[in-house]
Amino acid sequence: MNSSGLLFRIPNLSLSNRLPCLRLLSLHSSAIPNRTRNLVLSGRRSFGLRVRSSSLAAETMSSGPTGSPKEATEVNRELYSPIEPYSSGFLKVSDLHGLYWEQSGNPSGYPVVFLHGGPGGGTAPSNRRFFDPEFYRIILFDQRGAGKSTPHACLDENTTWDLIADIEKLREHFEIPEWQVFGGSWGSTLALAYSQSHPEKVTGLVLRGIFLLRKKEIDWFYEGGASAIYPDAWEPFRDLIPADERQCFLSAYSKRLNSDDLETQYAAARAWTKWEMMTAHLLPNEENIKKGDDDYFSLAFARIENHYFMNKGFFPSDSFLLDNVDKIRHINTVIVQGRYDVCCPMMSAWDLHKAWPEADFRVIPNAGHSANEPGIAAELVAANEKLKNIVKNRG
Repeated sequence: MNSSGLLFRIPNLSLSNRLPCLRLLSLHSSAIPNRTRNLVLSGRRSFGLRVRSSSLAAETMSSGPTGSPKEATEVNRELYSPIEPYSSGFLKVSDLHGLYWEQSGNPSGYPVVFLHGGPGGGTAPSNRRFFDPEFYRIILFDQRGAGKSTPHACLDENTTWDLIADIEKLREHFEIPEWQVFGGSWGSTLALAYSQSHPEKVTGLVLRGIFLLRKKEIDWFYEGGASAIYPDAWEPFRDLIPADERQCFLSAYSKRLNSDDLETQYAAARAWTKWEMMTAHLLPNEENIKKGDDDYFSLAFARIENHYFMNKGFFPSDSFLLDNVDKIRHINTVIVQGRYDVCCPMMSAWDLHKAWPEADFRVIPNAGHSANEPGIAAELVAANEKLKNIVKNRG
């Protein structure tokens, strides 16, 4: 396992302001461990100061082929302008389910598929903005039961393996031989599972807010761990459940989300969704929190999430995704993680980084979970730019 170098990025500094930083680094070079100095001298790893135009710096720990020093050159880190799809439609993937899909960007461009979170979250127009529309053929779709896909909030024939099969059906429908995959939160889970099932179809991965769907991650967020940080947001989630059922909130919510009474479902869905939306940003985001008041969105979001979590992601073991990293180790990958992510704590991204040190691991020091937080959004754009340049250089 290769060791990780530390790369410091100083945002938006003039030359006069940078010089003291450079002198400080020089004065304290003797404090750099011998092991790190040896790596520098050997040329196998860099240890230095990277200056970026970004106003938000990322702690970067990378190794292997995706951690190339060439990445230090300037890349765009700004979200691209809003665009509209050039085509959209529905793909029938079973007798029951139909998936909404859309394409935007360059119809002849490099294909990338976006895997949304939740499960049950659906896509949004803002998801298109992470990608260069002149280079990428951007494919978004709503997973089974989510967003515009039908039937809404349906749990039948809805497993991880069904979704993996759906992604393949989409790829074949669009006659795409291979593509880049982008996924955050649950989308990172699905991206890992899909790429491990079809490694020959994936040319690059961008993963954000790593979620491995292990018991300790579920317990942290749904059984009281995160309440230590957000007690005010936790109590409405807790108080919907009678005291005698609080030994397992996942089961208690499952009972209500699958009730025969629609109002009971809606009440549970609102409480479930608001709990997640109130914890998804480092700083409260009122627009995000309001999603919990949307019964249509909340019902799919809460029912499908709970269904997957009750079934442990439909994985055969708790460590399934980590155990199968060898299948995708060769794929150029960037992992982006908010340091203060409460929904998907950094422990999971760190475990993935240790199992897969070749992947480019970027920690955003002033961010939580959401892809829409400035530091995370900037790093996701930069990650796509990096993979874009790899494709261009390869071509």
